[in-house]
Amino acid sequence: MIEQASKYMSQNARIFCISLSDAVTQSAQLNHLDGEDRSTLGKLEAFACCIAALQKDDRASVTARLSLPGIGTYSATADKEGIVRGRKEETCDGAEDTLEVTLQLHLRGNYTGMVTGKGLEGLVRSYFSQSLQIAASCSVFEDNDTFFCIVAEQLPGESCDLQGLCGEAEKTFPQNQIPEGFEFLESTPLRFGCTCSRASLMRFVSAMSPEDRADLAEDGKIVTYCNACGKKYTFEL
Repeated sequence: MIEQASKYMSQNARIFCISLSDAVTQSAQLNHLDGEDRSTLGKLEAFACCIAALQKDDRASVTARLSLPGIGTYSATADKEGIVRGRKEETCDGAEDTLEVTLQLHLRGNYTGMVTGKGLEGLVRSYFSQSLQIAASCSVFEDNDTFFCIVAEQLPGESCDLQGLCGEAEKTFPQNQIPEGFEFLESTPLRFGCTCSRASLMRFVSAMSPEDRADLAEDGKIVTYCNACGKKYTFEL
């Protein structure tokens, strides 16, 4: 399965199809995740890639945070260039499942939308209808270790069967097939990546007060992690 964000037209709708595999594997390995944790993170990364693909701003990026009380908080960041990464945090406050999405737009600034509900799939549907307020049908799922997010978005004019279009894509894309009547528009390769570096984290540590560094130090070392990808950095004091 090719990892990419693809866009199609059918009837009077745009269809966005995301497929991710190796990028999720790399995020999961960095964060030592497997099983349900890996599955949840993979679906969230696919969703973040889809929201990034929806944006017109070529420099747009998206950060999605999924909070599941009693389980943890997952975050995924994706941009229009096809770079994606994710991680899981150990703690989660609150009483309801929550999905918070921040759009970082070069021309319009940042916009954050949040919805509450039950489970990632339900939260994704709520996000499109309540936060983005667009007519769309969407599906987020896993198939043979590949993660998909498919969205059929209604365009102005004649309405069409969005649920049917989304369902056709959901049936065919895991088999590398394009449904009949879908017109290909464009695609963007997707890959794992992060802009963090040892130098950037060192600047963060250096900016701390001596007291704060002493509080964080253990055996003469400070261990810190990138908030975006979870990569571990160790600094000698």
